[in-house]
Amino acid sequence: MYPYMLPQVFGNAIPLYDIFILIGVFSMLFYVSKRFEKRDNISVKITNKLLLFISISLIFALGSSYIIDGLFHSIQAGEPDFESISFLGGLIGGIGCFIVLLKLFLKEESIQYRSIFGTVLTGVVLAHAFGRIGCFLAGCCYGVPTDSLLGVTFPYGDAHETYEGLAVYPTQLFESLFLFSLFIVLDRAKWIRGYEIEGYLFGYGIWRILIEFIRGDDRGSFLSLVSTTYNTYPTPSQFMSLLMVILGVFILYSHKQKRKRETVYEETQ
Repeated sequence: MYPYMLPQVFGNAIPLYDIFILIGVFSMLFYVSKRFEKRDNISVKITNKLLLFISISLIFALGSSYIIDGLFHSIQAGEPDFESISFLGGLIGGIGCFIVLLKLFLKEESIQYRSIFGTVLTGVVLAHAFGRIGCFLAGCCYGVPTDSLLGVTFPYGDAHETYEGLAVYPTQLFESLFLFSLFIVLDRAKWIRGYEIEGYLFGYGIWRILIEFIRGDDRGSFLSLVSTTYNTYPTPSQFMSLLMVILGVFILYSHKQKRKRETVYEETQ
């Protein structure tokens, strides 16, 4: 919508997208640090180590977001095209890096890795919600044109360049609202306590598959044989989101089977 902060700071235009990304990151770090100590009963020493792991993982997430998104666009363009980033690409790299760091440098027997991942993913949802507000202000990740009352006309940004003068769905705000709601559920709902990982994979995976149908920006094409015009499906994000849902089913099934085996073992003792 309005990509830069007004008035300027020290004569320089400050991208509002970057501001909201930073707000999201710091909100995430603050949230997970408090939850590690108060809900997960993790010591301050280990919490600080986990925060360091998260910070390193965020750097890897940025790199993987460029690489994975660029690969899809490069295949589509037929030449190297690494000019954009994608959240799901960053999520893959960030979580992968975090898992490696945990396995290599945190070998505490008392640590419940499931609760750690539940806390981290809940924090990721909070950061992502703020990030989508930044997308709205930057005019990226926009929706398709619409005549409904929900339509928004972007005076600046990619949405303006693509659909100048046309109202489009503010998919960024739709997603931000969904993510704030998902954060509240993952953080507060007692019925999902201990199943935050599956809740995130199911919830965001299904949401992302659906919201892609009204996205109007070019996110590349998963199948090179498919036309590369807007609204061509499946998109890379839909493919990765489907994998998220399948992974959620697998983790839930594995967790249920593990608990069943533990119950049988306890009863036979």
